[in-house]
Amino acid sequence: MRIELVGGLGIGKSTLCKALEGVGFNCIFENLATNPFLADCFVKPEDFRFPSQMWFVLSKFHEIRKFERPGKVNVLDQAVLNVKAYTNMLFKDADAAALGIINQCFDYMEQQIGQPDLLINLKCSPQEQMNRMRSRNREHEKDVKLDYITELQTEMNILLNEAKTNGHAVMTIDTEAVYLPDNTTYAQRLARQIADRFDIDLENLLKTGSTADKPLVTHYAERVELDA
Repeated sequence: MRIELVGGLGIGKSTLCKALEGVGFNCIFENLATNPFLADCFVKPEDFRFPSQMWFVLSKFHEIRKFERPGKVNVLDQAVLNVKAYTNMLFKDADAAALGIINQCFDYMEQQIGQPDLLINLKCSPQEQMNRMRSRNREHEKDVKLDYITELQTEMNILLNEAKTNGHAVMTIDTEAVYLPDNTTYAQRLARQIADRFDIDLENLLKTGSTADKPLVTHYAERVELDA
């Protein structure tokens, strides 16, 4: 099973991922430091958006292929959907040829690895996101404005609505209402909720790395809406 966390900057994706790792899920973390184009893309996107987004697509493919464990609940702290949202926002109506190449890579990756079983959508106010970004003081985020955060959330909402329409399971968590850092109790409750909804033998899974007699996930034909 693969779960992917959706949300913008400073919204709590890595924090939740670490909490779920603490209860036994296999968590896969994105390493932004290895993208040599990212800082330049924030400064001059028209020159560096193509290599930066191609790096994100290829690194996402690599993450899943290398670190996803069969028979485990795998959690990506940065959803493929997030990369699509950044790409759509960066390109808009510009450089259709470059955008077409990136979208072909998205399509190929989806053919190879499939769709996630669950998207967990993390949300909080843009102003709170700004506050969290300022407190962590990352170099590539120092010039990010409130309008950028708001526009990014709009792009993610469009893609989330498309995912729901296409029948994908989506759970929404308000990270302003839930304190995530070191919140093992919440992570355990969330893990149980996911297991119950998707018919996972959680105890056996966390002990052995696989379920004994049944598949990890029962897929639903209709749209599935999960409440945190």
